[in-house]
Amino acid sequence: MFIGHYAAGLALKSVEKKASLGMLFIAVQLLDYLFFTLAPLGIEKFNLVKNYTAVNHYQIYYYPYSHGLLAAFLWSGAVYILWRSLFSATGRKVALVMALAVLSHWLLDLIVHTPDLPLLGNDSLKVGFGLWHYFAATYIVEVSLLVGALMLYLRATTAIGTMGKYAMIIFVIVMIAIYTVVVNTPFNPDQTVAAASFAALAVFTVFTAVAFWLDRYRV
Repeated sequence: MFIGHYAAGLALKSVEKKASLGMLFIAVQLLDYLFFTLAPLGIEKFNLVKNYTAVNHYQIYYYPYSHGLLAAFLWSGAVYILWRSLFSATGRKVALVMALAVLSHWLLDLIVHTPDLPLLGNDSLKVGFGLWHYFAATYIVEVSLLVGALMLYLRATTAIGTMGKYAMIIFVIVMIAIYTVVVNTPFNPDQTVAAASFAALAVFTVFTAVAFWLDRYRV
C-alpha cells in the first residue's frame, strides 16, 4: 500500500478535526518510516527483484520490528502514550486517533502484501492477501481509498479561501499522478536498497510537509 495509507489519515481527520493532518500523515506511514530507516542499516531487510509483484520490485523478507502485527500494536500504543504525555491538551480522542492511524498501516498492508507480514517475530506465521500480484485491482483500490477519504475530509471540514477550496483536491490529484508514475517505472538494476529507501522517505516527507501546509486552510 502506498497512497492508500494517506486515505486513512484523511478519513481519521474527518472523525477528529482537532488532529493535525500532517501528524496523521506521519502516523499512517510510521511503520514505513521505520522500515526504510532500518533497511539501509541492515536491521530489516529487502531485496530489489524485477517484477517481484505486479506493482513493485520489493522482496521483503525481514521486518519484524516495523511490520510485525505485535510490533504495530506496540508502536500504536507508544504513540498513544507519547501523545497523551506531550499533547494532553488536545484530548484523549486525538491520541486515540493518532494510535489508530499507526495501526491502520498494518491493516492496509495486509490487503496488498504477499505473505510476508509476521504476526509476532520473523519466525512466526506470516500473512498477506497478495493484492500486489494484480496491477489493475491494486491501482483501483488505492486510488478509490484516497478519493473516498478526500470526500470525507472535504465534507467534514470547511474551506478558508480559495486555497481551502481547491488545494487539497489538487494535492490528491498530484499524489495519484506520482503513484501512477511509481508503479509504472521500469526496474532499475543499478538501484540499491539504500537509494530505494531514501527515495521512499523523501516522498513520504514531501507529502507530509504539504499536508501540514494545506491543513491550515480547512477547519
